[in-house]
Amino acid sequence: MANAVQTKLQKISGEYSAKVADIRRLEADKRKPFVTDAQVKTINEQIKKLDGERLKLNTELNKLTKLAKTAEEYIKLNKEFNTLEADIAKAEERGESTTSLKQKRTGAVSRLKEISQEVERNFPEIKVPAPKISTTITPDPGSPTGTPVQTPNAPTPTPKPSPTPTPKPKPGTPAEKVETPADREAEALNVAEGSDFTLPETLFKNIPSLNALLKKYVNTPGMQPDAFRKMLRDDVWYKQNSKEIKERFVQYYNYRDLQASGRAQGTTDYEMQIEKIVASLTKRAATIGSAAASDPAALRKAAENLYITNRSEDQSFIDDFLAASIRTVGGMIGGKGTEGYSGQALTNYKELLRTARSNGFQISDIIPGGANEQQVLQGIASGKLDINRIIQDARKLAAQGQPQYVRDLLAQGYNLDQVFKPYRQTMAAVLEIDDPDSIDLNDPLLRSAISDKGDMNVYDFKKALRKDNRWQYTEQARQDVSSATLDILRDFGFQG
Repeated sequence: MANAVQTKLQKISGEYSAKVADIRRLEADKRKPFVTDAQVKTINEQIKKLDGERLKLNTELNKLTKLAKTAEEYIKLNKEFNTLEADIAKAEERGESTTSLKQKRTGAVSRLKEISQEVERNFPEIKVPAPKISTTITPDPGSPTGTPVQTPNAPTPTPKPSPTPTPKPKPGTPAEKVETPADREAEALNVAEGSDFTLPETLFKNIPSLNALLKKYVNTPGMQPDAFRKMLRDDVWYKQNSKEIKERFVQYYNYRDLQASGRAQGTTDYEMQIEKIVASLTKRAATIGSAAASDPAALRKAAENLYITNRSEDQSFIDDFLAASIRTVGGMIGGKGTEGYSGQALTNYKELLRTARSNGFQISDIIPGGANEQQVLQGIASGKLDINRIIQDARKLAAQGQPQYVRDLLAQGYNLDQVFKPYRQTMAAVLEIDDPDSIDLNDPLLRSAISDKGDMNVYDFKKALRKDNRWQYTEQARQDVSSATLDILRDFGFQG
């Protein structure tokens, strides 16, 4: 019958492994080329159904694995009972004392009463009829006082009166049982595993506060189960953690036990969930430009924390965590070391830099609150800062001291470089500057092109440019000077 227990465990384990294999196959099917959205949806529904079945099997397997030792004890006790019955019968035939044998039989029967209901409910394959002890009475020749004892199939003699009769228990009153620490521990764990709490033994082994409550109950004779229930309900750990989190702790500790014995094979619910969370974190970290993407150990630890706290689907929480790791990352280009941002952080940085330069600022001028650029990029990634608001505020900053016409354009979404673009180009042409964008937007001469009186026309702006000291260094200025000098020489007759 012991084999029946192991056979059932192996059967459930095989069913669990089959579900895991089916889920992995379906996950692979989703990644195949040319799979449509409709097919992916169907596959996800199949995976969800299989995952639910897998979890049920996992719960059942955990419960039965824990109960297997008790089932083996049940089998052993039934065999022991039959052996004791035979030994008692033989001893009585020989007229020998049966007191110690009957005490052992009583102990076996008492223990069977404690464990039979749960074992037989979960392992009906090994169920045997409950032991029956004959109530016929015969004197025990081995007893000092000739006290009658129960023996099977013996005739019932007329009991002799005793000069000092010993008070007998009332009919139906069981003999008082002395509870051992093991009995009290089993009683407490049975209470904890009931529907009121559903706390498996593994939690009492690993959670300090629960372990302390269990020891207190075991070491306090007379404390009743109701008192233990109250202590459990008042426990801070029990109050702080939801049912889902408690179940995740169970999965974690089960995995740790398997890992310690070298039997963790990646098929437990804990291992599969961690693998899935790590993959999701890695992808998200690369997207937002978090340096955590290149730190597998950190992502694994984060995945474990997210799993145990039941926050693996909390995208806002995850983004906050990953955003904190946004920073410049070193690299190599052409044998030279480089350092910069990546992912969405790089995109945001470029946008801030472009906005700053387009309005005549350094990037540090438009960063809010005096923070550094890294903090700002972290804030944008976590959603605490809005990049569009930063850009809008930069334009407001650029509008300070500008004519109303310029302020209106900036308020409409233009940048300062767009407003002054025609004058920049004219200025570059007259002053012979190769790149118009290199002209500082805060250049006083450029700013003079637009005033409260309106826009300066191009002719007047060119005249103003020719009066600027920079114009005298241009090729056009030298040509004009040469032409003027030649005209003077001609006027005085020095040139033909």
